[in-house]
Amino acid sequence: MTRALVLALALMAAGAIGHATAQQPPRVPLVQDDTSDPDAAANLKAIAARGIKPHDIHRIYANAPKLQRRSSALAQAIRSDATVPRADRELIILRAAQLMRGDYQFTQHRTMALSCGITAAQIDSLPRWRESGLFSDRQRAVLAYADGMVSAEGITDPTFAAMQRHFSTREIVELTMTAAYYSGSAQVTRALGVAPEKEPDPTGYGKC
Repeated sequence: MTRALVLALALMAAGAIGHATAQQPPRVPLVQDDTSDPDAAANLKAIAARGIKPHDIHRIYANAPKLQRRSSALAQAIRSDATVPRADRELIILRAAQLMRGDYQFTQHRTMALSCGITAAQIDSLPRWRESGLFSDRQRAVLAYADGMVSAEGITDPTFAAMQRHFSTREIVELTMTAAYYSGSAQVTRALGVAPEKEPDPTGYGKC
């Protein structure tokens, strides 16, 4: 094989690899601030008014602005109005997102979970949490609940009983709604091809 042919094959291989690993754009447009849709523009402006740079997921949802407004209201309620401790919410979000392969949500909420006291070692061991000694009984109840929610079998009676030992009825419902919301959000980003942002913006979101 000649040197020229070897070089040509190497360049072809490099191009193929680069094409395979390059981050693809989302399947639908990222709505910009100067959009001509008044509802979408108002939604993005409202996000910015909270001191938060609109993320890619906000710009994706802005393609359906009336639904985005309602979805945003629920997300804000989960963040600000729930009574269950934020660390528990972030833990169930991480596990639900992980199980649903919601890389976007997991990447964003990893920073938030760390600020709420969840350790990096705990996050790294989430795929093997049952064998890990890093989680309290309360956290293990949350993780088992998240696993059950996305399983074909659903929540078993022992899993629910474990939650009742650590949480009130209101807190259980809040955690259930939180996991369900972010499981659905993970399906949205997967279906529409929204990749994690390279540098998740912590403003307004990164602190517990």
